Amino acid sequence: MNIIFSSLHQIDHFNETISKKEISEYSADLNRYVEKVFDEIVKSNSKRKFQFRSDTTEVRTAIQNIITGNYDSGSEVNASRLLKIEKDAQEKIAHLNIKIQKGSLFQAYLEQDEKTFILCKADHNDFLDEIDFSLRKGLPWEKRIFKAILVKFNSDDTVNEVFIYDTNNRISKYWWYDYLELEEQYTDTHNTKTALETIDRKIFTLIKKDFPADYMILRNSAVGYFRNNEEFDMNRFIETTMQSYHPVDENLQLEKIIQKTRELPDKWGFDNRFEIKKEEIKKRIVTKVPLTNSIDLVLNDHITNMRDLIDTEVDSQNNKWVKIKSDEGYKYFNR
Repeated sequence: MNIIFSSLHQIDHFNETISKKEISEYSADLNRYVEKVFDEIVKSNSKRKFQFRSDTTEVRTAIQNIITGNYDSGSEVNASRLLKIEKDAQEKIAHLNIKIQKGSLFQAYLEQDEKTFILCKADHNDFLDEIDFSLRKGLPWEKRIFKAILVKFNSDDTVNEVFIYDTNNRISKYWWYDYLELEEQYTDTHNTKTALETIDRKIFTLIKKDFPADYMILRNSAVGYFRNNEEFDMNRFIETTMQSYHPVDENLQLEKIIQKTRELPDKWGFDNRFEIKKEEIKKRIVTKVPLTNSIDLVLNDHITNMRDLIDTEVDSQNNKWVKIKSDEGYKYFNR
C-alpha cells in the first residue's frame, strides 16, 4: 500500500477552530493504521454504497484537489466543512439532549490496485508518551473508527465506488447527507423489498423441500428481524437468525447457508445495511403451508412463540396431526 498523502485535523467545537496535527508520512505505524482502516471498511458487511450528488459539491471538489496534488487546500476545506456541519447539526438536536461525538478528521490518499481516498472521523485520544512522558494527542489504535467514507477511482480519476461506514447502530444522516452531500445508490425501499425477497427466494426456498421444519423456523425468524428492527445490518441479521440456531435436521449445512446469505447483496443489488421500510414488509411475509388437498395454513406475519402455538403429534394409529393453539379458532371446530 502506497500512501501518497495523509493529514490529521483536530476539530475543536468549543472554540470553533480546526488545527492540523503533524504526522510523519514515512512512519511504518502510519502505514499499518491506514491498512487497518482500509481493511475494516472494505471487509465490513456494515458498509453501504453511496454516490456523490454531483462532481461539484464541496467535499467532492476537495477530494479531487487532493488526488491531483493540492493536498493542503483540499484537506483544509474538508476539515473546515466538518466543523460547520457538526455545529449546525448539534444545534438541530440540542433539544434532544444528544451530543455529536467529538473527534478528529483523518484523511489519506493511497494507491493500491487503484487510487483510493479515505476520510474518517475518529476519537482523538490523549496519551502519555513513553519516551518523554509528555501528554500528547493521537488517533486510537485499538478502538474502531467512528465514521468514514472510502472512495475508489477509475484510471481517469472518475469515481468508481463510494462506501460509507459508521460504527453507530444507525448511519448518521448529517455525515453522509449534510457533510458529504451523498445520495444512496439504492433507496431504503429498494433495499427492504429486494433483501427480503432475495433472502426468501435464494436461501429459504432452496431448503424448503428437504428441510421443511428448519425452513419454517428460519423464515419466521427472518420475518421477525425485519418486523422488530428499524435498520437491517447483515452481520446482526445473521447473528440473530442463523448463527445461534440449532437445526432440527442435523444434515442442514448451516455454515453454507450463512456464507450464501453474506454473498446476496453483491450478487443481487442491495446494501448490507439500510433503514427497513415497514410498508414493504407486509405483502412479502405471507407464507402458505399445505395441510391437505383442501386445507392450507396461511401465516400472515411473524409468530413470536411458534413452538408454543403450533405443535405436531403422531397418534397410536400413526396419524400425523398439526395442533394449533387458538381460542378464536376453537369455537369453529369444537363439537
